[in-house]
Amino acid sequence: MQSTDQRTSRIIAFAGSLRTDSNNKKLARAMAAGAELAGAEVRFLDLREYPVPVLDADLFDAKNSDPHRLFEEGGRVGPSHEVPLPEGLLRLKQHVQWADGFLIATPEYGGSIPGMLKNLIDWLTRLAPGEAPLDNFTYKIVARACICLEGNGHGALAELTRLLTTLGAVVLPGNDVFYVDDNLFDEDGQFRDQVNRDAAEAIGRRLNRAIVRFNRLSETG
Repeated sequence: MQSTDQRTSRIIAFAGSLRTDSNNKKLARAMAAGAELAGAEVRFLDLREYPVPVLDADLFDAKNSDPHRLFEEGGRVGPSHEVPLPEGLLRLKQHVQWADGFLIATPEYGGSIPGMLKNLIDWLTRLAPGEAPLDNFTYKIVARACICLEGNGHGALAELTRLLTTLGAVVLPGNDVFYVDDNLFDEDGQFRDQVNRDAAEAIGRRLNRAIVRFNRLSETG
C-alpha cells in the first residue's frame, strides 16, 4: 500500500464568482498551475456547473441533514433523505471529499465574500447520506487569494478564513491580494506580468507543500 507521504496531494481550485470572464477564475487557474508544477493533482471547478438554490430548509430534509444534531448523537447520516439535496451540490461534494485541500480565489463584495460563495459553504455543511459532521471541511488545508479594486481584499480574505476555520479547515497564512487592472491578463487568461504570475503560482506550491507535510505528520502519528 502506498504511504500517505508518497501519495500525490489532491487539490480542487475554484473561484467565488460565477461570471464567465471572472478575474478570480483566472487567478484560481494560475494558482492551480503552481500546484500542478509542484506535483499535485488538481481539479479546477467552475461553480456555474454546480448550481444550488438559496439555502432553505424547506428544500431538503433538514433534520436528517443537520450536522448539529449529529454532533450530539455521533455517527453518520442515515441512508436516505425524504427530500434529497440539490444534484449540483452532490456532484460538488464528490470533488470536495476527494480533495486534501482547496485553492480559492474570491472577489470582495461589500467588505466580505460574495453571497454565492457563502451560500455554497452553507450548503456544504448539509450532510448527504453516509456523511459525518464536517466531512467536507475538517482538516482540509486551504490557500486563498483575492483580485479586487485597490485598497480592498483583506475583508474578503479575513471573512473566508473565519468561516472555514470555524468549520474545521486549516487556512494557510498570507494576504494574497491582486489588484484589478485592464491589462492584468492577456487574451489567454494568463497574467501579463511575470511577477504576478509567479506570486499566484507560489500560492499553489505553498498549498501543495503544506498538504504533503500534513499527510506525513498524520501518518507518523
